[in-house]
Amino acid sequence: MSFYKELQPFVEYVQSIRKLKNYLSFDIKFPSKWSIPKSYLEDGQSVAFEPDDSNHRGISFVSAFDEVSIEQTISKITKVIKINKEKELKEKLFKQVIDQLKNTFESNDIEKLKGLYFDFDNEIPNLNDDEQDGSESASIELAQ
Repeated sequence: MSFYKELQPFVEYVQSIRKLKNYLSFDIKFPSKWSIPKSYLEDGQSVAFEPDDSNHRGISFVSAFDEVSIEQTISKITKVIKINKEKELKEKLFKQVIDQLKNTFESNDIEKLKGLYFDFDNEIPNLNDDEQDGSESASIELAQ
């Protein structure tokens, strides 16, 4: 395990990394609007702290000082970031699509709008899957 390679994906969120006897504490600052799965907080290996910035919330992820435990902790942190960044991107995409639909409704007559349909190139995966690769594409067309 390369320390740099492990930390690089989330280094912007690291406030500190501390050694506490036989443990490492990864003190991470996340934007306050981000959600963190309860299962990541209820296992007794995380503690909230007050960051110096009120727009963030702090979580210390504590791990035994061994390779497996540290990898599991880094994996948790990485998943929290991935889940929330994906959520932000989806919200942005949703807003863009709403704006496009609004523009479509404003600039077309009712007869064209009655033929509005959605056509997805690929089958939509289970929306509860954690492992979506984002390769699906969709188009919105007006029937002529």
